[in-house]
Amino acid sequence: MSVSILKILNLPGWNYKMSYEGLSILAPTKRDATQLAQSYGEALSETALKINGKVRIKWRGCKQPIEFFGWMASQQPPTASETAERILQTGGTVFCSQMHLPDELLYRMVAAADNERPISIVRQDNRKQIIVNQPMIEMLQTPPEIATQRVMTKFWLPEDLAELEQRLHNDHQFTWTYSAGLNERAWAILTTQFEAFEVEGIWYRQGTCLSTPQLVPIPPGVFESA
Repeated sequence: MSVSILKILNLPGWNYKMSYEGLSILAPTKRDATQLAQSYGEALSETALKINGKVRIKWRGCKQPIEFFGWMASQQPPTASETAERILQTGGTVFCSQMHLPDELLYRMVAAADNERPISIVRQDNRKQIIVNQPMIEMLQTPPEIATQRVMTKFWLPEDLAELEQRLHNDHQFTWTYSAGLNERAWAILTTQFEAFEVEGIWYRQGTCLSTPQLVPIPPGVFESA
């Protein structure tokens, strides 16, 4: 571990310990934990690789710690089995399939972990859902390793998806009632607060579901090409 990280961990309010799983860090606040992850993510991943474990950053009242694994230091995308293993290891309330997490996405991911409402974040360029929290997993009734690889064109009517993207382009934030697929066996009416935001030149949309899904018949032909 770098000297810079050790200096931080020895400041008042910080604590850390080693276990069979790896290194566990207790930060004074969620902001401190997030700043450590943002500033030293590469070094923490290298530490996880060296100890053949993981580095976990927690804070008081933490529901979902920030975790770093050895494969992150290799800068090689994880295989499907490694992604599934990472999700199982976290045992927490937020899941992500994207390797590179800029500051804004990391903040939103941590916030989603603490939110009781179903939340998802989708990349607008490829329409892939990359971040979901535990309430969203439960609502979709879909394993997280599948939900965080979902391409949304399959679960929306084309005209509704086109309207959503146009409204996000014009308004950036609004609440909308619409119908969409929860999974390949269930379609529902939902009310969701949508927000468009840009990070490093890429546009994303965050959806926070505000209502209990009302199941309706699946539109004809929606999943026939699946």
